[in-house]
Amino acid sequence: MTKSRSRPLLLALGAIVALGAMAGARELIVSRSRSILDARHPLPPSRVIPMRTPEDEARGARLIAVTACGGCHGTDLTGGPLKVFGTQLYTPNLTIMAKRLSDGEIDRALRAGLRPDETSELVMPAHAYRAFTDDEIAAIIARLRALPRQGIDMPKTRPGLLLRVALLAGWLETEPEKVAAAHGPVEAGPAVATGRHLAAIACGRCHGSDLGGVKDAGPDMTVRGYYSRAQFYALVKKGDAIGEGDMALMTQTAQASFSHFTDGEIDEIYAYLDARDRILGAKPAKPAKPKGH
Repeated sequence: MTKSRSRPLLLALGAIVALGAMAGARELIVSRSRSILDARHPLPPSRVIPMRTPEDEARGARLIAVTACGGCHGTDLTGGPLKVFGTQLYTPNLTIMAKRLSDGEIDRALRAGLRPDETSELVMPAHAYRAFTDDEIAAIIARLRALPRQGIDMPKTRPGLLLRVALLAGWLETEPEKVAAAHGPVEAGPAVATGRHLAAIACGRCHGSDLGGVKDAGPDMTVRGYYSRAQFYALVKKGDAIGEGDMALMTQTAQASFSHFTDGEIDEIYAYLDARDRILGAKPAKPAKPKGH
């Protein structure tokens, strides 16, 4: 065989080998990530007692608003697309799901990040919502059950290759993993307990369950030396931040969700964060550069 003819043949053979290696690597990634996605976790018991009064529904509606459920499920809670590590996820239509799931199943989705089949939710911020009280969960359920069914069922998500790699690399954790590792904000005494609770359920999804910050999501929630009470009020109500970086998500969340906080609740949160700073005794050299809130 002449040299001119053997070169294309070698290139073709090399391409076949490379494609085979890629196919093998892909199959390995899919197989190993499937063991994570399909893993079963113990379903914790639910202690929620159903409540269906108009007052409960109103409280539930407000909790849904201030904890930014609409940020993922849409303002009408009918679900929609959400891209995570290159995969087009679809958040469920809550007006439909609330009619299908039991109270305990809704509770476990919110506070444990678990589906009825014992597998993990992918992006439900249960690591923050674990701080909801039984009564708060009951109020949220009351509101969801009161919503008229509208919209359509969202398509089932098909995890893409990059998302599977993220799971294997630890860049993306399952919710049971996050819940198991979560711990609440620093205790600062009964006088600021309300603010601590509000900060945990509303801010923990981006700033971490302990409010200590999450890389590429939200900074440590230090306020001393950075935010006066008036500046913090403007941050929560309107998203007027003094930090560096892209604050578009914080602005959007503040206007759509945190604006539902009362002035008194914002004061409670600020009082807790100030007390937290005093206990921790230190502050970052400068505000972090968050990509969101």
